[in-house]
Amino acid sequence: MTVSKFINTVGLACDIAGAYLIWKYGLPDDVSRHGRNYLVTEQVMEEEIARGRKYDRMSNIGFILLALGFGLQLISNFVNA
Repeated sequence: MTVSKFINTVGLACDIAGAYLIWKYGLPDDVSRHGRNYLVTEQVMEEEIARGRKYDRMSNIGFILLALGFGLQLISNFVNA
């Protein structure tokens, strides 16, 4: 396998992983970033805050992997090995 193909393959793997993370951890409607539950009381729920942070972190990692994957695939076009 040439270096170009290897870089391209790693980029594609990053794209797939990033797309999966964005799909899985894109913020669903039932997650409150502020930890408030308006149906019962207006108390702050620490579990919802932690869950919102996890979803934010994982979706950001997904976007980074997606950008990295596209960048690697672009670079692989210019590698002559």
